Amino acid sequence: MKRFVQVVLIWMPLALGACTQSPGYHVEKYHEVKFSDLPVDVKIPTKAWDLLELKAPAAAHGEGGGDHGAAAGEATPAAKNIIFGDVAVFLVQKNDGIVKSEAVKILLPKGGGTIDLAQFITDKQGSFYVGFEVPGLAEAVSKKVLFVSGAKKRKLGDKVIGAGCNQFVDITDSFLKNMQGEGLKVNTTQERYLSVLGGTFLFSAEINKDVQVAAVTFKNSKYNHLFCEEN
Repeated sequence: MKRFVQVVLIWMPLALGACTQSPGYHVEKYHEVKFSDLPVDVKIPTKAWDLLELKAPAAAHGEGGGDHGAAAGEATPAAKNIIFGDVAVFLVQKNDGIVKSEAVKILLPKGGGTIDLAQFITDKQGSFYVGFEVPGLAEAVSKKVLFVSGAKKRKLGDKVIGAGCNQFVDITDSFLKNMQGEGLKVNTTQERYLSVLGGTFLFSAEINKDVQVAAVTFKNSKYNHLFCEEN
């Protein structure tokens, strides 16, 4: 995965919905879609990648010590093996006619991939839920979920929505809470959902001494003008 430097951390509120028809993304039946293409490289801020590697903090230097690195007798943190992990994405409509096939489960290859929402979301106004299945994430002692925005900021009425290009934020706690509940609820009115989802969700979890990482990028080829040039 490629890297670039970015330090600003921003997150945006989720869009509001309307009348509910299902308990979030947890439904009994899904139309399954399997992606077989290998994931493409995505640009990840250097500081975000450091967080994904779940590196142990460096040992503090003793007073008067002029040497860099661990003090005598201290073990340096062992390098962790980074491998690609599994991830699946759920798109489930809250209002009729929003999601094609009503409820979709997208099976991505190891390491994740890019989802063009134009293939799954209609132009009707309403809400839908987004869910993620990342095996081992919730149970892992060390884990991170980050979001790197790939959508431009937009002004709708008197509000500015979206985080802006290449901003990233640690959403681990809120993400895990949302996935235990209904998922992320977003709205298609004025393409608000693209300001929330447009970009890349990054996952890492330490499992059996390996750090499993995956990335899911959302775009919409019908609304390229809403995305940053990198996307």
